[in-house]
Amino acid sequence: MKHFAATGEVIAVSRRRPDETFGARFLAADLTDTQACERTFAALGHVTHVIYAALYERPELVAGWQEAEQIAINDQMLRNLFNPLEKAARNLAHVSLLQGTKAYGVHVRPMQIPAREGRSEMRQVPNFYWNQEAFLREKQRGKSWCFSISRPVLIAGYSQGSAMNV
Repeated sequence: MKHFAATGEVIAVSRRRPDETFGARFLAADLTDTQACERTFAALGHVTHVIYAALYERPELVAGWQEAEQIAINDQMLRNLFNPLEKAARNLAHVSLLQGTKAYGVHVRPMQIPAREGRSEMRQVPNFYWNQEAFLREKQRGKSWCFSISRPVLIAGYSQGSAMNV
């Protein structure tokens, strides 16, 4: 957020206000609330780029990774943001989806190093990543915007109050 806020207008979305916005405009939104998301994101017609890194985790972290409820909630969160936003954002250019190493099956087997996109991505194992990717592929068909998916092994950074904080 800090990097992008220094170069242009940035809108940061989360349920709770971050300790530091680095100049970004903050919008409070619960991505599990479909109606609230419709109102919030339908008003953002000037958006050109989306970096999506939202995540719902169950308290039993690893045990929840293959649970239908967790998969459905993560899938719906992306849809709740993207459906109204795409309708409004006529100049949408790029959507960047941040995922992780579950795409390489790290949660069900030892990860093969280095990770390779051409290898089996364990698509036979339930994972909300596949739902999100399929959703974006379908939405993008015939449109001028594009999307990318990043699956880093580790992200080091500032995430106050989160297990991801370094």
